[in-house]
Amino acid sequence: MHKNSNIRELTEIQIFSYVLRCITERKSEEQIAERLDRDIILVKTLIDALKHIDFVSTNYFDELVITPDGKNYLKIFESDR
Repeated sequence: MHKNSNIRELTEIQIFSYVLRCITERKSEEQIAERLDRDIILVKTLIDALKHIDFVSTNYFDELVITPDGKNYLKIFESDR
């Protein structure tokens, strides 16, 4: 994703993949929101959706982590780009 991407120019798949990539980089919800029109509610909703499909979970330290399924998806998505 280009650093100055406008959220309105991105597909849903690109946004989900961006959030997954940010989680692997241990970025906070606030840091992720900076690139998504500072919409923290959107970020929380996306993270909840990623948890629901088992791409993201929370570890013992209450940190977001990407699951093996999430890693596989990200690998496939990034190889298709």
